[in-house]
Amino acid sequence: HLPPTPARSRRPARPSRACPPLAMGIAAKRPAEEVLQPVPDEMALPYSSLMRIIKSKLPEGVMVHKDARTAFSKACSIFIVYLTSCASDLSKESKRLTVTGQDVIKSLKELEFDDLVDQMEICLIAFREAEKARSLACKAKRAKHSGDAAAGASADAG
Repeated sequence: HLPPTPARSRRPARPSRACPPLAMGIAAKRPAEEVLQPVPDEMALPYSSLMRIIKSKLPEGVMVHKDARTAFSKACSIFIVYLTSCASDLSKESKRLTVTGQDVIKSLKELEFDDLVDQMEICLIAFREAEKARSLACKAKRAKHSGDAAAGASADAG
């Protein structure tokens, strides 16, 4: 079951305040050849990671044709660029230079990917908790090393 996209959604399209009309900020009235430009190779996602994600959602034994892999890769890259552009616009509206996780979540809502918002919020909470735990572990390690060094220095002095 795929999440509804704006094209499949039964909700009426709402006008977007912050997001560009097309991916990569291309204006809607530009010539067709500009709209159809491929995503540059330097923006391609790692092939092995992409295929692990795709195969994890397909029934066993289902093959993915080469052109489908390319289409998935380009679609993912375009989606990331579009979402980034929208999140950047939201951060600029807030007079910030840093795009935050909340900007990405708001962008998902703006682009009518509401079904992804809950998952994204859970992922952000998990990420923040993991970062906090990693930070605490690093602080504890530093404190232990500085405590060992201080104990060694006092033993040398005595």
